[in-house]
Amino acid sequence: MIAFLRTLLLLTLFCCGSALADQTFNQPRWFDDRLDWCLTWASNCGKPAADRFCTRRRFTAAASFAAESGVGRTRVSGTDQVCNGPNCTGFRFINCSGPISSNRVFANPVWRGSRLDVCKSFGKDCGKPAADAFCVSQGFRSSSSSFQDSTPGRSTTRIISNNQLCDQNICVGFQMIVCQ
Repeated sequence: MIAFLRTLLLLTLFCCGSALADQTFNQPRWFDDRLDWCLTWASNCGKPAADRFCTRRRFTAAASFAAESGVGRTRVSGTDQVCNGPNCTGFRFINCSGPISSNRVFANPVWRGSRLDVCKSFGKDCGKPAADAFCVSQGFRSSSSSFQDSTPGRSTTRIISNNQLCDQNICVGFQMIVCQ
């Protein structure tokens, strides 16, 4: 029995690798640039930026991390701004912990054939309320995190509370929702 369980564990690790274990990212990047030490311009630095990086990679949080100053060009993940100069600080590494099971992660979630809108009602209850409603519809308690498109108007979206379509240049969809 123990040999069978050991073999099953090894097969699972071989098949699914980092989905089952903590992972360290050296000199992490945000798009094509080094990840900036701050989540928003010169604020929410360190843990908030590291946690966001980890949740975007389907982990619950950053367990450890370290700064590296003078790295040149960095990108602020919360605002997508760029720091370009000798005083930019990035991460030397981030260790992400608590891998999130893939059945709790919904990338580009769809509601009734269209991208899910970030607002639960047209222009109201945006972000967590809409993500929570989606998670409940999928059999979960609520959402633990969500990320929206950085630019409005990328595609037609559907509002979860009334199935109304939003096809204007102000419509924003979710990139990812993590349910709990």
